[in-house]
Amino acid sequence: MTKERDDFVSAKIAKMSLLEKCGQLLTFTWRGAIPTPSGIEQITKLQAGGICLEPYALETCKNLYWGRTQIDPNFEKPADYFDIAHTYYDSRAFGVSVTPEELTEALNTLQNIAMSRDSGIPLHVTIDMEGDFKNDYSSGRVLQFPPPMGITAIGDVDLAYKIANLMARQMAAMGVTQFYHPVCDVNINPLNPEIGVRSFGDDVKVISKFIDATVRGYEDAGITATIKHFAGRGDSATDAHDVLDVCRGDKKRMQEVELAAFQAGVDAGASALMTAHTIFPAYDTEYPATLSKKILTDLLRGEMGFDGIIVSDAIGMAAILKQWPLPQACAMAVKAGVDHILLKADDESRSQCLFGIKKAVENGELPEERVDDAVRRLLNRKYDQGLFEKAGKMDPKDTTVVVRSKENVDFSWEVAHKALLVVRDDKNLIPLSKDKKILVIEQCIPYEFLGKDMYSHAHMFAEQMTKHSSNLILDDTAFYADDDEIEEALKLAKKADLVVMTNYYARIEKKGNNTRLVKALKKAGHDVVVVTNFPYRKGTTTVADAVVCNFSGTPDSIRVSADLLFGKIKPYPTTKMPIDLSAEKDIPEDDTEPISPKKKRKNVNVWQGKC
Repeated sequence: MTKERDDFVSAKIAKMSLLEKCGQLLTFTWRGAIPTPSGIEQITKLQAGGICLEPYALETCKNLYWGRTQIDPNFEKPADYFDIAHTYYDSRAFGVSVTPEELTEALNTLQNIAMSRDSGIPLHVTIDMEGDFKNDYSSGRVLQFPPPMGITAIGDVDLAYKIANLMARQMAAMGVTQFYHPVCDVNINPLNPEIGVRSFGDDVKVISKFIDATVRGYEDAGITATIKHFAGRGDSATDAHDVLDVCRGDKKRMQEVELAAFQAGVDAGASALMTAHTIFPAYDTEYPATLSKKILTDLLRGEMGFDGIIVSDAIGMAAILKQWPLPQACAMAVKAGVDHILLKADDESRSQCLFGIKKAVENGELPEERVDDAVRRLLNRKYDQGLFEKAGKMDPKDTTVVVRSKENVDFSWEVAHKALLVVRDDKNLIPLSKDKKILVIEQCIPYEFLGKDMYSHAHMFAEQMTKHSSNLILDDTAFYADDDEIEEALKLAKKADLVVMTNYYARIEKKGNNTRLVKALKKAGHDVVVVTNFPYRKGTTTVADAVVCNFSGTPDSIRVSADLLFGKIKPYPTTKMPIDLSAEKDIPEDDTEPISPKKKRKNVNVWQGKC
């Protein structure tokens, strides 16, 4: 702490109205790269403290969050209530392909708008860039890397630091200030539908080293590292977007597993932490961590010594929304200890959330001192990052230097190669023979995960396979092949000697993935080679003859997998499976969907956790 910073921040807070202070606590999603009246007014009128980037989509009030509206129909508007402009684009029309240089310019525009406010306070600019299917910016050949579990598979802690530092420098050059990462959840439940490869693994002693390296890599590049999802969602059988989970690990287990991983992030110097929408009865039997003073203030700040910024996970998830209206939940979260509330696809409810917090202060339900404490933490961090001086002044040429650097591009390819793992090859089908007719079935990756350009598109795998052989039959399916697509694949397979297909897993695809198609092909008597991003059975299956796990559905990982299949490259001998898969042997084969808490308790021997 410096006296100059303290004096500067104190002077700012002293001049701020209650509305401005409450606005600083809110981070609204900004979709696309096109300034709209609503996108501007959430900064100028609602006094947003930050924006969360999702350049792959369009801003719209029609875009429900996981199928739900965020509006509180019973919200009582105070006398000074006002709304802002809204945008009604078709939510199915995804955004354009935005280059890093164009995104830099767009963020400069928004920062200059923010700095022109009476408060003169810049925005923090946040994003999810976890790897695999959790990269919220993938256009313009932006460098992408495998997710945490793939990095643990490589096993090189120094490399983990280098990856994190390069990712942070790349996004910082565009004007991003904060990553919602790294994930510190210890994925001890192999059927966890939400975390999976987003976790570094299931051994807390191993993953703590990679958490430490990743936090340092981000922070050393000037990006705020956000360890998440506190107090740990790795032992969950549900997705917080759908339901409020209860994780029943006792204090001893949590201290040895979940909390130990987060303590590694705290000790490494993470400037922020994101909460979990999960109840942890060991510490609070009534409220999820996001709304729990016992967990955020008493445990996290008191016992674990964390003094950074506490961020809520997206507050509009069903885990919260099904029990607490959004404006009320925002006020409750701040009172519990949250400093910065993340709102996603909550376009029409933005004003409600701002005034929900403000009204709670005016009614005496939320002490203004708690609001001031949160604002001070946020402004301290903005000051330390130099945003009051450099916000809105980022040079697109600097972005180009990082993203287009041959050294960095080559490094991205090297990492993708190192993360490759041949899980099995029972019939010695790898390397593939060019003399054999191969049916290539490419599972179409959801559009929002693609860059919408020639580097990142829906047929990257087939494109790379064709570079090695033209003796191919090319086919594709939806992420979850329907009956017609399965029938087509079975007909085409009769013309081929071998089937090579992708079987990725993505948590947003609720129907599932292509496991059903793998089984249909095997039942028909075909040899099947699978490429997957997911080392658990949803990806590797139990029936495919050969499986390659690349841990990531990103361009370099997809393309390098084809190179391995044809023998152009070989796996690194030091790359190892980063998780214990023996627990999956006791899970019924047909159990492809997340199991219920009741069923899970009947199978407590299946994995270490006991949610």
